[in-house]
Amino acid sequence: MENSNTELQKIQDLSNRALKRSEFAKKYGALMVFAVLLIINFCITKNFVSSTTVWNLIIHSTTVMCVAMGMTFVIAVAGIDISVGATMALCATVVAMMAEAGVPFLGCLIIGLLLGAGIGSFIGVLTVKFKIQPMVLTLAMMIILRSVARMVSNAKTVQVLDETFLAISGTSFGGIPIQLIYVVAFAVVFFIIAERTVFGKSVEAIGNNATAAKLSGIRSDRIVIGVYLLLGALTALAGVMAVSRTQNCNPSSVGSGMEMQAIAAVVIGGTSMAGGKPRILGTVVGCFIISIITMTVNMNGIDTAWSMLLEAAIIILAVYIQSDKGAKSRKIKAAKTTAAKGA
Repeated sequence: MENSNTELQKIQDLSNRALKRSEFAKKYGALMVFAVLLIINFCITKNFVSSTTVWNLIIHSTTVMCVAMGMTFVIAVAGIDISVGATMALCATVVAMMAEAGVPFLGCLIIGLLLGAGIGSFIGVLTVKFKIQPMVLTLAMMIILRSVARMVSNAKTVQVLDETFLAISGTSFGGIPIQLIYVVAFAVVFFIIAERTVFGKSVEAIGNNATAAKLSGIRSDRIVIGVYLLLGALTALAGVMAVSRTQNCNPSSVGSGMEMQAIAAVVIGGTSMAGGKPRILGTVVGCFIISIITMTVNMNGIDTAWSMLLEAAIIILAVYIQSDKGAKSRKIKAAKTTAAKGA
């Protein structure tokens, strides 16, 4: 009997260790992946170790990070939005056309942000009030918004010549790009929102248990609509940044693939697809991982399809690590190991 209790205790201890390793992977997995990618590039990528590489990494990450910050909160409430690329296209097209018509940049920016926020709010309302599945709803919105962007511009590329508009992404300070300020601001502001505000705590509570959150007095519907509104506004801002960087707006290509990159960054960063704690700093690292994968492919002359393949593989691995099934398999493996030792 005593031996049996000892074996059970060993199994329990190994199970607890497996769960702790799972938590460790969720918390620090993104950093470990980033470190591995850096080491690989040090070995295989020519001229990788340079200030130019660092600035390019930050510049490339900024637009994805802008969208990913909002996506983190949406995924944290167990939502999803695969229409962000199309939202970027429509908002960027409208802003670019207004700038081309001579409207002051500030006015263009405000209209663009309001449009993005309106699209996000619309998606949020349909999700919470009409109980439409976010995946299905945003798939339809992706098609609608991209089509509207093409119709508004007659499927033509809009050139951007406004100096203030271009300065958003083209300004540098002693060789340091302005995007560094954006990256730091995103990380600090949204970390504070997630960790220190009622809104952030409400998002986490809804993601952990929506029913319990509602019973505890949290206005779940408003919070969910709020996270979609936030994502819409940030997506519009990302569209403006993207157009400012390229100096033109093609409604067919702006934001293309952004939904995959943003979702990948969030999931890699440790925010669970099932909802829960929004891990902002993890998302920041996730954005750098997405960018460094793209840079590795480009700098080594590899087909860009490989970057998409790697991103997809990392998403699958990250979701598996987060899943209950993944945790259970680790517990079972630990139990079998103990049983084999006992035999």
